[in-house]
This record gives sequence, structure tokens and C-alpha cells, in this order.
Amino acid sequence: MANKGFFILTDISGYTEFLTDSELEHAHEILQSLFDAQLKHINFPLKVSGFRGDAIFMYTPEVCFINPQSFLETLENLYIVFSDTLRQMQFNTTCQCNACKNMGKLDLKMCIHYGEYLVQKLGDREELLGADVIVPHRMLKNHVIEQTGVKAYAIFSEAAAQALRLSELSQPLISHTESYEHLGEVKMQVFDLGQVWKLAQEKTRYFVSKEEAWITFEIDLPFPPLLVWEYLTTPDLEAGCFNFDYAERTDTLGGRVREDAGFHCAHGEIHFHNKVLDWKPFEYYSMSQQAFGLNYRQTRQLIPIDNGTRFALYLTKPDENPPDEVREQMQAAVNQGFAGIKSYIEQDVASGKAIATV
Repeated sequence: MANKGFFILTDISGYTEFLTDSELEHAHEILQSLFDAQLKHINFPLKVSGFRGDAIFMYTPEVCFINPQSFLETLENLYIVFSDTLRQMQFNTTCQCNACKNMGKLDLKMCIHYGEYLVQKLGDREELLGADVIVPHRMLKNHVIEQTGVKAYAIFSEAAAQALRLSELSQPLISHTESYEHLGEVKMQVFDLGQVWKLAQEKTRYFVSKEEAWITFEIDLPFPPLLVWEYLTTPDLEAGCFNFDYAERTDTLGGRVREDAGFHCAHGEIHFHNKVLDWKPFEYYSMSQQAFGLNYRQTRQLIPIDNGTRFALYLTKPDENPPDEVREQMQAAVNQGFAGIKSYIEQDVASGKAIATV
């Protein structure tokens, strides 16, 4: 039976010109570093299907992403890793060869499509079959730069954009259309990755460390970081994990969750009012929180471990400077409230509501 999913192709822009005009040995080292940086961060639920010269082809079943925002942020993280790797190589080299001088001309583009596929096993390899599998490869041939001026981009076919509810994420999208032999007209949405890198460099980070925390909680979970992240950051799922009566977003920003997003959670007579201070997808997020008549800040961190994720919560001493007995009460409440996260996700994985492996 055919599966439905997303197909992603990442392609290094300027690859051919770079190889042609550069010394092969250094050019190879530079390109290998950029490939390796991407591969290191291609984790669940993305699965590499193959390589196409200067491109990496991967896919993921649609059921693996609970929240469309996580899909977009997965792609953004790949671009940030690529750009940061390139920047560090430029900063650290003193070599004056053509390869080292020209590597700044390299960039990354992505093509994303949504559709049906079959998995065919060929020995110890898997190949994807289906007409939709071909589409992102065809999308590589386009006139996006000439017509939009966007040099680093992710282009989503209309099918992918609709499946991801991309327009609801409040991103600056540019409509674009290409015509291909045998496919006809393919409508697309262009997303500027250059702006993603710019914003990533401008962000102010806020992180509560274990050493400075007034209250701490840690638990090892047998699930990949992305799955745990989605349960922590999707209001309905968070409410289930922590036995809240409800959890809802309260800000008027619209679109994706990000810095300054607000949430209201309640458990009986206890109400929590949260505001996001720092948002680093799949690694950590920090919030200011009002509860129990106190104001404090916390960081929720996800640390990859063998066969799973360590979830850590670090909470600052409240501004009101309460006595130690209050700390003991809050620590007990945190221990009780967060202890059920493992069993809650396990139930959903067992029932097929959530996917923990591809």
C-alpha cells in the first residue's frame, strides 16, 4: 500500500562553478565538510534516501510530524547548520587558494514536495518509487533567483504548502510557478532562508543552567528529541502530559510559536501564565512564568542520549525571594507534575497516535 509523506532535496548552490574554478583537493574538503554538517543533523524523522551529486534526498512519512511548525523548523535548522559551518570555515582559513577564497559563493537551496510513495528494498538498500518522488528533483530546475531575487530558499510545491498549512505560520512567502515536461504547471511557495540565518544571528539567548537553578527536574525518555519537543510545545499534548485541565495560547502574534508567545495553563485552582523568552527548536526553550503568586524563569532542555532523550527542567529562584519551604513545595509539585510524561507518550506510541521510529 502506498504511503504519504514529504520529500526534501537539499542542494548546494554554486557547486559546479566552485569545482570548476577551484583546486580539487581543497574544494573537496570544503564540500565534504558542508555535506557532513548536514548529515550530522539529519535525524528522526528525516531519513536519507540517497545522494544526487551535490544534493541530499530525504523523506519522512507525514504521520511523523504532529505539528507543521516542527517540519519547517527542522529545515531551518539544517540551513543554519550549513551557514554556520561555512562561516566558521571562512573565518578560520588563512589559505589563499581559489577554493578557500571562493567558498563564500556557496549556498543551500531546498525543494519540498508532498505525495505518495512506495519503498522498494534492493538488498540492504531502500529506494522510493512513485511519480511524486520525481517532483522535487524537477523543482531544482527553476527561475526562482531570477524572478524573486531570493538566493537561498526553500521552495514548497503547492501540495506540500497545503499539507503543512504553511501560510498559517506567518512566514513571508512568495508565490511562484514553473512548467515542466510531463508534469505541466507546478505552483510553489518560496521561503527565504537567508532571512532565517539573519534572524538566527540576531537572537538574544536566555538559558537557565543546572548550576544556577533553584529547582531542577530530569528524566530520561526512550523517544527522539523531536517527538518529545512536540509534546512539550503543542498545547493540547502538553496538557495531557502534565495533567493540566487545559493549555492555550494567549498572545496575539499569530502563526508559529516564537519569542514573546504567551500561554495559559491550569490545573485545578493553580494557574500558570507563561511567556517565551528564547526558542531554539529541538534543543531548549526558556520562559518567564507566573504561578503560586510568584514570578520566575525556566528552561526546558532536550539532551540526546543513547536510545532517547534526557528532558531537563531548570527553574530560577522567584523574584519574590521565598523561603526554603516554598522551594521544597514547588520541587515536589514539579516532580509530581512532570513524572507522567513518559507514560503519556508511551501510550500514544503504542496506539499509533505518535511515531517514535521511521
